[in-house]
Amino acid sequence: MTLHLSAVVAGSNKSVGDACSIRQFRHSDFSKGMSPLVMVDHFVMTGPAFGPHPHTGIAAATLLLEDSTGVMQSLDSTEANREIRAGDLHWTQAGRGIAHVQRPAGEARLHGLQIFIDLPQHLKSLPASTSLLRAWEMPVIQTVSGRIRVVAGSYEGWESPLQTPEPLLMLDGWLRPGATTLVPVPPGWNAWFFAVQGDLGVRARHRRKGAAPLPKVAGGDPDFAVLPAGSAAAASATPDGEEGVLVLMAGKTPAHFVLIAGPAVDAPAAGRNAPTRDGRQALAEALAAYGSAAGHAEADADAALQDAAA
Repeated sequence: MTLHLSAVVAGSNKSVGDACSIRQFRHSDFSKGMSPLVMVDHFVMTGPAFGPHPHTGIAAATLLLEDSTGVMQSLDSTEANREIRAGDLHWTQAGRGIAHVQRPAGEARLHGLQIFIDLPQHLKSLPASTSLLRAWEMPVIQTVSGRIRVVAGSYEGWESPLQTPEPLLMLDGWLRPGATTLVPVPPGWNAWFFAVQGDLGVRARHRRKGAAPLPKVAGGDPDFAVLPAGSAAAASATPDGEEGVLVLMAGKTPAHFVLIAGPAVDAPAAGRNAPTRDGRQALAEALAAYGSAAGHAEADADAALQDAAA
């Protein structure tokens, strides 16, 4: 098997009023596979920034990082009303259509990632559902190298209780200065990793043992990347051969990282999460249900649907 590293991507910055700043990473930013991820938003939110809006055919996961303060309220068309707190993960299975809004409840500083995950075709038409995984439910691995929370999937013999429709690994970790950790990457999987704080070094090993490095090329080492804080990269594993390994390492200061990995979804990236003609009726019903459950005017739902279809 061969692991291919993408270029390091800084992401694009945007603000939503005075209440929310976002650093956004899209699948088109990465030459090597970001799939099954479609997009990741690294956000800091202090006030309401988004109205009700729909999703279809994907899963949307909101991971609040542990330095968040206050509460995020999540309302949706399944009539779920949840309070997301520091360290929690909220999972939205959009299926054939869901409308939701997530916003601070009172005074808050919410720091986290919103992760949009593509799904195979047979999962896109399932009924919408949501779940909430509390921080205290996640396994925490504490070693001399640092501390890693297993948000989704299994790692080092520990398994998250989160049930995902397809295999998925999500780690939220801290490494001490100069420390390393190994993350296996099965054949046919992609991994996306983000440096939240500190510089993060990443070395690709094409097999656990005995793998020869890729040939050196002009301008650098194709098997190694350094991610400054606020940047991301991806690794794509070919479908043949043995399991590969990513070696994550901190520099002279502690490194905080989030890594998300899963099997690539073989579907065109363009148009993901956009309502099709057949799906608009389901979205309209979801938006109407959201308006009823949350007490919003029907005009808000109509406006959100029009924005999604635009």
